[in-house]
Amino acid sequence: MTRLAALAALALPILTGACASLPSSGPTAGQVTGSLRENQITLIDIQPGTPSGESAARQALPAWTIPDAPPRAGGIAPGDVLTVTVYEAGYALFGNSPIAGADPSQPGIAGAQRFPGITVPEDGTIRFPYAGTIRAEGRSAVDVAAAIEGRLRGKSQAAQVIVTVEPGPRRSAVLSGAVKKPGRVPLSEAGERLLDAIALAEGPETRPADTLVKLTRGDTVSTARLDEVGAASPANVVLAPGDRIELVRNVRTLTVLGAANSVSELAFDSAELTLSEALARAGGAKDEKADPTGVFVFRYELRDGAPQPVPVIYRLNLLQPQSYFAAQRFRMREKDVMLVANAQANQIGKFVQMLNAVIAPAITVDLLTR
Repeated sequence: MTRLAALAALALPILTGACASLPSSGPTAGQVTGSLRENQITLIDIQPGTPSGESAARQALPAWTIPDAPPRAGGIAPGDVLTVTVYEAGYALFGNSPIAGADPSQPGIAGAQRFPGITVPEDGTIRFPYAGTIRAEGRSAVDVAAAIEGRLRGKSQAAQVIVTVEPGPRRSAVLSGAVKKPGRVPLSEAGERLLDAIALAEGPETRPADTLVKLTRGDTVSTARLDEVGAASPANVVLAPGDRIELVRNVRTLTVLGAANSVSELAFDSAELTLSEALARAGGAKDEKADPTGVFVFRYELRDGAPQPVPVIYRLNLLQPQSYFAAQRFRMREKDVMLVANAQANQIGKFVQMLNAVIAPAITVDLLTR
């Protein structure tokens, strides 16, 4: 027996024993399915009619319960800020400035005087120069202007008054959390809705798919995913004064392992993510390593009324044409693990590489010593 043959005979049992422990990025399809029965794990082959199931890790949000706010009665409320402008012709009681564009040298030209904002106090009344105390709460801006005009009659020549109202804290909602511009959002009689308030705050800091919106009204709290709240959604309610809106970052992800081109954690872009979309976003299966008959989805599910979640494995065979239709309908769930199995031929190839790594130097030494 030559030295080369003797060395090969010595190395072969060692390499054969090491074959079972060759490095690998994941199990083969046979290794996944081999011990399912003894571990009491359910295996389901994904077909076009296979239901997607519900993950035990998926946090199903309770139904939205907060309704539209009732129509608000018009009128000024405590905390509102009133801006009063008085126009006068001839003798100016308030030392008016000429109206923009008018020639101040011409006699009889009307002037205007705008007063600093007046915050309506808790008693609902305001005090105005030469007009005294005027009731403002519950009245419209036009009514307050007319009341001021009436009090100024006989004291000012042809005074006309305009009152504008800036809603105060009692007629606003509060936004907080992952929003670009947190703070108070004034509510007008137009009836701003939930999405209107978020838009006025310049939107969320994170993607809508990664954001929960929580609305608190009194002791009632309702929560929804922002990407699921549309213009016609029941959650897009008319806001009431005192509502509190909180945006919370909440990223839903699944994990991709094995012989995929991109082993990563994938975030959901929308409320629905199918298996075909998840596989494509992972770059598909590696041609040189993957077993196309073994794409697995691992998940804990509540099944058949079981009190505790049970492990379930879904299997997709990419060599079957119907599997591509099934993958378009099969919905991924939060915290799913998708595994692309390694091909069995990979182990043989790795074994041959290791064998060559041992034998090739021996061949070289044998040739040099002849």
